Amino acid sequence: QAGLERCQREAEEVAELMKQNFARALERDGRLQDLDSRAQELRSMVSTYSLGDSLGTHSHRGQRGDTQTQ
Repeated sequence: QAGLERCQREAEEVAELMKQNFARALERDGRLQDLDSRAQELRSMVSTYSLGDSLGTHSHRGQRGDTQTQ
């Protein structure tokens, strides 16, 4: 009887640990999906910027369009 109770208790502990691990895995998956979406947005932004830069639509560093007095 005592051995059966011990096995039941251990099985319940293992089941609880598995539930916790599964919940953590789902959380990580959600975070990874968020990071993947953000990375895709950044890639799109870089692609858009690179295309605009090759077309001359973006200003370059140091060129502000103001005139200098000499």
